[in-house]
Amino acid sequence: MTDSAYFSIENTVKEMPPRDEIIKLYDTIGDITNDSFPEFMDKTFNTGLDNGGIIKAGREIVGSTGLFIKKKKYAILVYDKEGVRYDKDGKPGKLKAMGLDLKRSDTPKIMQNFLEEILIDLLTGSTKEDIFVKIRKFRVDFHEIEPWKKGTPKKVNSLTEYSKSLSFDESLIFDVKRKTAEKKIAVPGHVRAALNWNTMRDLYKDKYSMEITDGTRIVVCKLKKNDMKMTSIAYPVDEFNLPDWFKELPFDDDEMEHTIIDMKLDNLLGVLDWDMRDSKVDTTFSDLFDF
Repeated sequence: MTDSAYFSIENTVKEMPPRDEIIKLYDTIGDITNDSFPEFMDKTFNTGLDNGGIIKAGREIVGSTGLFIKKKKYAILVYDKEGVRYDKDGKPGKLKAMGLDLKRSDTPKIMQNFLEEILIDLLTGSTKEDIFVKIRKFRVDFHEIEPWKKGTPKKVNSLTEYSKSLSFDESLIFDVKRKTAEKKIAVPGHVRAALNWNTMRDLYKDKYSMEITDGTRIVVCKLKKNDMKMTSIAYPVDEFNLPDWFKELPFDDDEMEHTIIDMKLDNLLGVLDWDMRDSKVDTTFSDLFDF
């Protein structure tokens, strides 16, 4: 069993020593902690000194800055890990991120990379204004990409099970009532989106596009109001030639941009109490028109 604890000497020293000295200090603290275990374990649990010495602590990382959001959600800019230095060749260090969206599989790769970039900027001392300028530019670039690339990656399971439990009425809209009961089924959103892809594929008699089956990795896209009453649709990640009928669907760019950009930025930077509305306003562009 392993566990971690983090602490800082920043508030206990008048002037921060060189990094080599900090590493030596933390190594010494680890050694002193280990030396105390045998006696503590014997006195507390009557293990004997030999058995008490089995418990070991190890100094894992030393970092320059960190962002701690809540339990098991944090990031640290590491410059030493178990004796290996990462602050060489002009690099500030190596990012260690735990529980953050930039590591989650449901975050598009383009957003993962951007979140990591923003996080490193934050941990290396960039100002809020500089970070907001970068966010505004990213919003503009993200808005210009094809709408289906703004979806949320997922993996769909139990598709067969849900498909058997749903009926298909004359208006070609899924009815979420069981065939044998009045009780409605709670269908996960990404499963519904996958079923919608298969349905549209059948309607267009599309024999070339991949069918979504159990275990398929998909991208879920939000839709605007439409005659089919579908709120979302998914497509297989491995489908590299998306059909025209799919590309012509009324994608909800605003909702997808909110899910991918706004919500994930808030998850990362919300703890700083920044007014993220300012990251949506290009004041230079507004001033030009005011003039």
